[in-house]
Amino acid sequence: MNLKEQQYICTLADTESMTEAAKKLGISQPALSLFVSNLEKSLGVKLFERVGKRLILTYVGELYTEKARQMLNLKALFDAELPGIIKGYKGRLRIGMQSFRSPHITPILLKKFKNDYPNVEIVLHEGNYRYLESLLLDNQIDLFFCNCPNQNQKIQYISLRREPILLATPPNHPKLSHSQRVTGSKYPWIDLGHFQKEQFILPYEGQSLRASVNQILDDTGIKPAKLFCVRSIGTSLRMTAEGMGISFCNESYTTYFDFNKKPAFFHVGNHIHTTEFVAAYGKGRTLPGYATHLINIIRDIL
Repeated sequence: MNLKEQQYICTLADTESMTEAAKKLGISQPALSLFVSNLEKSLGVKLFERVGKRLILTYVGELYTEKARQMLNLKALFDAELPGIIKGYKGRLRIGMQSFRSPHITPILLKKFKNDYPNVEIVLHEGNYRYLESLLLDNQIDLFFCNCPNQNQKIQYISLRREPILLATPPNHPKLSHSQRVTGSKYPWIDLGHFQKEQFILPYEGQSLRASVNQILDDTGIKPAKLFCVRSIGTSLRMTAEGMGISFCNESYTTYFDFNKKPAFFHVGNHIHTTEFVAAYGKGRTLPGYATHLINIIRDIL
């Protein structure tokens, strides 16, 4: 940030002498005199008038130096902060977090991150995948964390966790006796067709889980006869536990709630359906070191 013009005029105003100002600025007196003369010509008004041996500010000169000093003060503040930004221990990070996961991740994340980077400001946005994606593409956030139902060519993704999508049923549903053990998994498998006539409690279209559930329904050929939509996965799981229908959730969601009644959870379909939790940022952009550190903290939390 070059404010040579403002520095020259303010120094001349302070010394009231072309010779003294030139010495302080480290330039010749004729060079400074020519600079001031050219500036006054470009402005169309005098900044100084000579009173004896002194150069005194005109009214316009007083206005000019007032604003020039403000600019120089701002430059000094910027120069003081710049080294910390360059070295990576000062800055700002605008992040987006999936609404449902945020209460379970964000408090732990911010506490750990602030211990390591106390001078990095965090700006948090919460929402679903489509909302966070739109913020990123509009340059309103630097990166976001969300389950990724599909990928955008303008976005770079870092996989943080892949987990199965589970069917949730009432804990005492009569069809549970038809379940089968799955080798290597703590969750059994059950034929989704047993629940064809049940009420399906699903997220709304546009939520990341709904896209994954739609894929499961397509793969299994199931068309729900009764459908009830809610935005909160917690609501759908508690409704399921109360026997009001079946629902779906990511495996990690099974640990997010304290249930008075806990649903039963199962794999469904011809293979284990999974979803991916990702960190996403603009393709071609370089993340600062503290952003990479934040991503690693989330990876550890998961």
